[in-house]
Amino acid sequence: MGVIHVGGPSRPNRTRGKMPLPLLLLIILGAPTSRAELPPPEYIQFSPAATMGAIYFPDPEVHSKPHIAVVNMHRTENRLAHISMREMANRGFVILGMNPRCQNNEAKCAPWENNALDVKQGIEYVRNIPGIDTVILMGGSGGGPTMSFYQAVAENGIEFCQQEHKLTKCPDGLADLPLADGIVFRDAHLGNGANALRSLSPAVTNDADIMASNAEPKLDSSLDPFKSENGFNPNGASNYGAAFKEKYFRAQSARMNRLIDIALERMKDIENGTYRYPDDDAFIIPRSDNARLMRLDPSIDHSTIRPRKMIRNDGTIDDCCIVESVRPVSSSPEENASFGDGTRMLTLRSFLSTRAIRSTQAMTEIDWCSSNNSTVCNVQHISVPVLITAMGGHYFLRNTEITYELAASKDKDFVVIEGAVHGITPCTQCMPSGEEYDGRYDNSVTHYFDYVANWINARF
Repeated sequence: MGVIHVGGPSRPNRTRGKMPLPLLLLIILGAPTSRAELPPPEYIQFSPAATMGAIYFPDPEVHSKPHIAVVNMHRTENRLAHISMREMANRGFVILGMNPRCQNNEAKCAPWENNALDVKQGIEYVRNIPGIDTVILMGGSGGGPTMSFYQAVAENGIEFCQQEHKLTKCPDGLADLPLADGIVFRDAHLGNGANALRSLSPAVTNDADIMASNAEPKLDSSLDPFKSENGFNPNGASNYGAAFKEKYFRAQSARMNRLIDIALERMKDIENGTYRYPDDDAFIIPRSDNARLMRLDPSIDHSTIRPRKMIRNDGTIDDCCIVESVRPVSSSPEENASFGDGTRMLTLRSFLSTRAIRSTQAMTEIDWCSSNNSTVCNVQHISVPVLITAMGGHYFLRNTEITYELAASKDKDFVVIEGAVHGITPCTQCMPSGEEYDGRYDNSVTHYFDYVANWINARF
């Protein structure tokens, strides 16, 4: 597999095919703004064409012989200019940000498991850089299931991802993946299937009709999270009763299982040659997002359940207490009912491999290993050191704690960054009602990347 390099200073064995960095890439990546004068990033074209990367090197005057490379990739999002790129390069690491083959289009993740082939290319690329002897995977948000899946397959072989109870099986091409040496999880969620499960509105009762004839969704008002009689507050935090929450979470599982059954039945018809298309079909799910109760009611998964380490804005680390999220409530009935914010446009294959998981209760009774896209399942089959980090201004605190609790690695660490949003920057909206932001979380980025760098350097 060949790659094309664009820009950057010459280095041994890596000069062939280079040309000046295009103006467009300079605009996308921006000029160096951080404390070190980093060399210009280099663009790398992998295969297929949608798979691409940008590699950043540390300032050679400050870090002359880097030996650790980081590979950063999400499920679909652009990582070429992610905040981690310059921050990690400034701390002495070579870092490759990658866009996967289904970048910006989840419907192209069919199957999602093939994203592991993109991670493989990234690992092979950085291991060929002179002086590099260690490779760390970095997975933030949807990069959590991506990187955990890769390492679980690399350590256990394709038997792991071809087990009979998996909703989709990985292809044989994932055999013999090269191992990474460690993983950093940044506010990684439990898996895209679990995310989709908990985001579904269970009030929809006629998915079969919707799929068959584009019928208008019919709603069971007793399961509508945006009804005041169920506990919804349009002007602040909602307060749902225990009975409603239990009914809601079980109905979310029931709806997800119905959707899975519809998709599997259509896939069976495709395999039998009796379906209208021989390969795949659209799978459009209305009211499938922005109905997550934890975003409306802060009593749900709002904190860790045990005392955990938290890096405060002044740099001190507390480990005495249960950590509470400072995030404000969000989501609205308009978002859930809309096409742009509440509807998922997938295919049969991308739904089953990316957004489907079996369960009987959306919060506590999930069959984690029914999906390959499951951070929780995957970390139970990984042995390398893992750092699991959570953002104190987001709603994944309990998610990340679950991942930490179940991770099989003997060397594992967990830390929360006070007042950081999902993307690590300060949560300027995380203030008591009526108060203006006063800078109380301004150091979140510096503290986060310093901790990550120190954790890596202490082990490798």
